[in-house]
Amino acid sequence: MQYWVKVVFADNQELLVKDAIRHTISEDMEVLEVDSAKEVIIVPMKQIKYIACDATVFAQKGKR
Repeated sequence: MQYWVKVVFADNQELLVKDAIRHTISEDMEVLEVDSAKEVIIVPMKQIKYIACDATVFAQKGKR
């Protein structure tokens, strides 16, 4: 399933990944990884103001 993930950086720049297949925060809480079919984006958490994603990804996990 593909969904969107929006990352807003501390300097208010935005990154919108419209075809994300997975997003995770590392165990040490240092980096955010957003995977899509085309690329893997790794962002240090210190640069992030907030993260938003399509809520349907959580609804699908609960129905399994």
